[in-house]
Amino acid sequence: MQLATFDPSPLVANASPREKVPAASPQSSPRIEETRAEPTYDANPGYHNGLEVREQTGATSNSANGVSGIKFFKEGESSPIEGSPASRLSGSPSACYPAFRKGAVQAVGASLAPPPMGACSPPAMSVPGGSPYSGFRAMPPPAGAATFSAYGGDTPGGMTTPGGLTTRSTKSYGRLEGAASPGGLRRSQSGISTSTPGGRAGGATPQRFGNNLPAPGCASPSRRKPPQEKKSSTSRMDPEQVPRPVGQHEAVKQEGGKVYETNKYHVPPPATSVCTVVDRGSASCEFIRCTTNQVPSYPSTANTAHVPIAVAVQPFAELTSHEEPVPCVNLGEDGPMRCTRCKAYVSTFFTWHNGGHEATCNFCNQKIEVPADYMCGVDDKGKRADHADRPELNKGTVDYVAPSDYSETLPTAPATIFVIEATHRSLQCGLLPQVLCTLRSLLGFLQAPSSKIGIILFDRALHFFAFYPGLDCARQVTVSDTEDPYAPCGADALLVDSADPRYRSQLDQLFEELPGLLCADGLADHAAGQAALKAATELMGSRGGGHVVMFHSTLPNSGLGALRYRDDLKLFSEPESGGLFIVQQPAFIDDIANDCLARGVSVSVFCAPGLGMYIDMATLTKIPRRTGGEICYYPNFDPNLDGERLHFDLCRAVVQPAAYSAIFKIRVSKGLSVESMHATWDPEVIDPSTFTISRLSVDATVNFTLVHEERIEGQKHIYVQVACLHTDRFGQRRIRVSTLQLPLTSSLSNVFRYAEVDSVTNLLIKRAAASALSGNGSFKDKLSKSTVDMLHAYRVNCASMTSAGQLILPESLKLLPLYIGSVRKMPAFRSGSDIRIDDRMVALLRILGLPVALTAPLVYPRVYTLHPLSEKAGCLTGVEENVYMPPSIASCIDKLVADRIYLIDNGIHLRIYIRPEVTSETIFQIFGVHHMHEVPAVLTQPEDYAEHLSESAERMLACVQQIRRERVRLPWQAFSVVLPGTPEESRVIASLAEDRLGSEMNYVDFLCHIHKLVQNKQD
Repeated sequence: MQLATFDPSPLVANASPREKVPAASPQSSPRIEETRAEPTYDANPGYHNGLEVREQTGATSNSANGVSGIKFFKEGESSPIEGSPASRLSGSPSACYPAFRKGAVQAVGASLAPPPMGACSPPAMSVPGGSPYSGFRAMPPPAGAATFSAYGGDTPGGMTTPGGLTTRSTKSYGRLEGAASPGGLRRSQSGISTSTPGGRAGGATPQRFGNNLPAPGCASPSRRKPPQEKKSSTSRMDPEQVPRPVGQHEAVKQEGGKVYETNKYHVPPPATSVCTVVDRGSASCEFIRCTTNQVPSYPSTANTAHVPIAVAVQPFAELTSHEEPVPCVNLGEDGPMRCTRCKAYVSTFFTWHNGGHEATCNFCNQKIEVPADYMCGVDDKGKRADHADRPELNKGTVDYVAPSDYSETLPTAPATIFVIEATHRSLQCGLLPQVLCTLRSLLGFLQAPSSKIGIILFDRALHFFAFYPGLDCARQVTVSDTEDPYAPCGADALLVDSADPRYRSQLDQLFEELPGLLCADGLADHAAGQAALKAATELMGSRGGGHVVMFHSTLPNSGLGALRYRDDLKLFSEPESGGLFIVQQPAFIDDIANDCLARGVSVSVFCAPGLGMYIDMATLTKIPRRTGGEICYYPNFDPNLDGERLHFDLCRAVVQPAAYSAIFKIRVSKGLSVESMHATWDPEVIDPSTFTISRLSVDATVNFTLVHEERIEGQKHIYVQVACLHTDRFGQRRIRVSTLQLPLTSSLSNVFRYAEVDSVTNLLIKRAAASALSGNGSFKDKLSKSTVDMLHAYRVNCASMTSAGQLILPESLKLLPLYIGSVRKMPAFRSGSDIRIDDRMVALLRILGLPVALTAPLVYPRVYTLHPLSEKAGCLTGVEENVYMPPSIASCIDKLVADRIYLIDNGIHLRIYIRPEVTSETIFQIFGVHHMHEVPAVLTQPEDYAEHLSESAERMLACVQQIRRERVRLPWQAFSVVLPGTPEESRVIASLAEDRLGSEMNYVDFLCHIHKLVQNKQD
């Protein structure tokens, strides 16, 4: 029998403040203890979750000339302060998270047998009731029974050989003259046009394009010769003149970026910018963004403009350290003051009169009598004397402590239970050891009272771990009946506080020794994942709610709710992928989802299937979607490539200040109403302005489309207010209220001038994703039609005096054709068998929950030249640790020179792409290695090659860290190196937004196509 051993050494740096559990003796064997009675213990005493702070030392590599110093920490030297955002490439993105360490597992004596390559593979023959812990339990349990045995002791075969798995401003752009004609567009006789076309007063500056736009069927100008050569004279349009989000990246000039006050800007700062937003009474754009920042007063104006009126709400968005935290107001059992008619919460925009005895609601204009204990005198301008002392009267976003009558049950601090697959595949691919490694490093970062955790492993049976005070090890409890699963112990034993010293040593020992106890020969191929899910959700529901985190590496094909293999390449190109978006076991899934919603339980799923393996993400993500859980997907999981991403995704899912048992409501001013909602979960059937969900993460974003019910007259502003009753991580029931003020306008030009392209694109792609998931195959046509309608409305109403052959784009929406053309090529929306169904499903769900800040980089990946670097790129700006970024270039293959190195950023991944003709001399000069295939190890583990890295390499890494630093409030971006000739290279090239892909046109052709449709609509 070959045993898998676990190298616990990476765990030491991230261990808890307690002492490390002594290593097991190789000669000893695990202790077996049979028992039936559960021991009793006293109530949990008081304790303090303190963290050990260590001196940060270590080798450093600092370059001269102002280059950002990248600090490296080598094996055997002191580690950076635990959880600190160290300057090394693999440093933690937040002080709330532990630094990444790899969990390593290797076979002793012989290599592990390969795992099954498909979920439909026949199961291996095994003894009924068998367990992977064959050297650990005295005898197999009878079917349907639970056995109790002591966990802990010495690891069989106790070798601890270290090892790991093998890696693998306004601008004129040109002019197009000539009238429209069915045969195409006439050639322009002029060059670049800089004149301002006529139009309505106050209209946005239109943009003109062209030196002759080719017909959509003509050859693409993007297939021109390389940029260093002279352009072909047959090019009908200069691709350099079309709008793109490229150029020099604006450097951070002060700590926290430029400061914006919410009562002073007309258009909020771009969602991708580094800035500090100061709340001055209207909600920060971090919480609420609108597609247009001047709302039309009349329904006719809104219908003519075709610019959708919608808000993107991220109610619990993370704020930076430079921004003030959301204030909390406790008004006792009386609760916050509210309008008696529309139930809106008091805000900065309530007006006060009659000496402070009355107030007028800014939403419905209802006069309200002010409660006696809330009354305060007003000055001659109607301003309350206590205005500056009450956050709800001077801030756009506040938290209220909810009165007890706002909830039917007493709130409970959320707990977390981790349900991990322990099959042959899970151990062999490295998922199980990496998860256990991350969980152990997290123990010191969980904040009481939400620091209660539990562990369940599953293969063909369910393996619970119970913890009792006074014992030196946890007890394993195995449930073999997976057709009627249940939790064999109470929540008090299965969910314990990781900060309590009585349990901490048991948890440390469990996480350290468990991987070494897994017997590779005894691991099953069957996974009772759905049975484990049911048992975990019932256990969590019995204590009042919490978070269930599932880990899968294979299709759950055993026990209650088992799923069948149905991956058929022939169905991929059909609408709704031939039914593969339909959930298996719908009655089982609906029962669990409804029970979770009723009891405040959220489910997150982490899936790591093998290469080409089908895991049915459509079914596994259904409950996480309905309960507000995280959905993380790592196809062809390799801990050397994906371990860091999994580590930080898991840390973020567990540590973040999420809201639980949430009840959400949006209110808008009289004259407007909520038409629809777009989110990863389904909207309410009757009222799309409200929903109930078990959990809202800091990244959860909801889009609401607003429509006019009547004309809005006699007002200068409209208001949007979102309120969310929730339980915070401390077990306190709170209400988060955000109120946004937007000006009204009767000018169609102002609707376009103050539109925001990122918010508009965010809404349009979510509509397309919802249509794709529902099986509606016309979503691409709808995207193009929405774009044409907006551009035609602007062309006809705001730039009617221009020549009919000119392509006119409003300044605020000049990037919309580029973005929509790119969206049509995204994997989520591509048809055909090149995109597997699980990949497409995850891509669609990612879009449905996409924050506005990630829209632009995901739709149009940014490309930076890293070799040769510009003069200042990677050098310190003098503001904190910020560095200058190189200028970005167009996202197309023609711009990528064959002998250069590029950084490609799509908001999810950061990839350094080494082009095929980069010479060995260049590789050696920059990275200190002789072969290109050695570069990934150098850049992903720079601390091991600190003495070999050149100044250019350090500047490259500084640019990578700068992007991560600017997005510290967003999910962690994985980093990798792409070499020529690899499958990853083809995926990178396919992600370039401007190139032709399949049947989809390149950017210039698509822009011509949109222009032709606008012309046809005019005719």
